[in-house]
Amino acid sequence: MTKESVICPSCGSNAVSRHEKNSFGQLTLGHQFSYKAVSFKCKTCNEEGDFLGISDQNYMDAQKDAQTTFAKNILENMSSVGITMAMFERVFELPTRTLTRWKNGDFSAGALALLRIIATYPWIVEVAEHKFERSYASFVVIKAAANELHEQRKNPTLHYYERQTSYEAPIPVFSNKNVRIGA
Repeated sequence: MTKESVICPSCGSNAVSRHEKNSFGQLTLGHQFSYKAVSFKCKTCNEEGDFLGISDQNYMDAQKDAQTTFAKNILENMSSVGITMAMFERVFELPTRTLTRWKNGDFSAGALALLRIIATYPWIVEVAEHKFERSYASFVVIKAAANELHEQRKNPTLHYYERQTSYEAPIPVFSNKNVRIGA
């Protein structure tokens, strides 16, 4: 698009200059992505902005590419730990070949939300495999929490919030030392 085709929305002048810069966005649980931000400035009235919506489109295109990469990575990670696409579709009652479509970039916001939940709480697949039965889900949540607590005790620097805490005298989690967390 040439400068001559851009019209200032405020004053109608075609004396408009174009400015471009690289900008960045960030996916939830995903990597940073870059896009070209375009803005225009009217030399007549000094109005500034993306008069044609180019930056928004560039952002949306770059975000979609980043989301596709995110979805592919999550799906590949699932298969590397033994969760097959067929099993995933079965336990979440998804139509056949849904994950293939997701890998190819054909996914909804809901699909991304589910993948984010699974990336954050991988044990949810096990809960889904048991039809979200409440007592089993509670057991899995408690098991996951116990495993997290055990990891935090082994490596106190893993704490999400930095705070002053004494680790000199750890409180025993289980009275029976033979209990294996994650069993």
